[in-house]
Amino acid sequence: MSFLRIFCIPGLLKCLCLGVIFVNWAQPVSGQELSIAEDMVQIPGGTFKRGCNRFGPQHGAPEQKVHLDVFLIDKFEVTNIQFEKLFPEHFLRRSIFSDCDNCPVSKLSWYEAADYCHLIGKALPSEAQWERAAGNGDGCQFPWGEGFDLMNPLARGGLKLSDKASAVGSFTANSNGTHDMAGNVWEWVADWFSVKFYYADILHNPRGPTRGVMKVRRGGSWSDSVVAMTSGYRDWSYPLSRGFNDIGFRCAINLKPTRD
Repeated sequence: MSFLRIFCIPGLLKCLCLGVIFVNWAQPVSGQELSIAEDMVQIPGGTFKRGCNRFGPQHGAPEQKVHLDVFLIDKFEVTNIQFEKLFPEHFLRRSIFSDCDNCPVSKLSWYEAADYCHLIGKALPSEAQWERAAGNGDGCQFPWGEGFDLMNPLARGGLKLSDKASAVGSFTANSNGTHDMAGNVWEWVADWFSVKFYYADILHNPRGPTRGVMKVRRGGSWSDSVVAMTSGYRDWSYPLSRGFNDIGFRCAINLKPTRD
């Protein structure tokens, strides 16, 4: 907590001011010695096909080639206990649908998610980075490929609204080493939503539009339709709202590509 004291000096401009201003700052946990890259996976650079035409322009079309430089992304969604180390007041408003310590944090705005990543030296992944880490090169498929078996699911999804999210890592990782990219909770990504941000040429490290109204979320949740869990499906929400029980996030780190 920082204190700014400004005192009144009698006779000088009648009185400048009098008061005490209290400013709260969220600080990284003291003694945190672990590398910020722990529990992250490296996604190699290269060109891949993003999106899925059959989802239409608002949810995945058109398919497009994107080139990304190498980056790191969290293996798991950020949990309640991790988020509350920096923002302890969140404990009082944990979602009843994702309330265990190691369940994905939710009921937070896009801005709170972005702040958390920034404070620990990371950033929200771009939409393109998220899809590259989630998919196998085909946005019309799930992270593991074709098909979703409701009787023997490979992810937490396609359930009733009254069900809950699972603890992170409850299901096997995909081929990139990331968990819960399909289902469990939606995940905020960095990009503003727009149906017009697509071009004929290959995009290099796209970050989306420079402004907008809604922020993109990816991955589906436990209570959404199965199709929302495919790696190329996108949706959007108002970034200032903290009322969503089914939107969480994970963080990423951009790496500089090595030059021969």
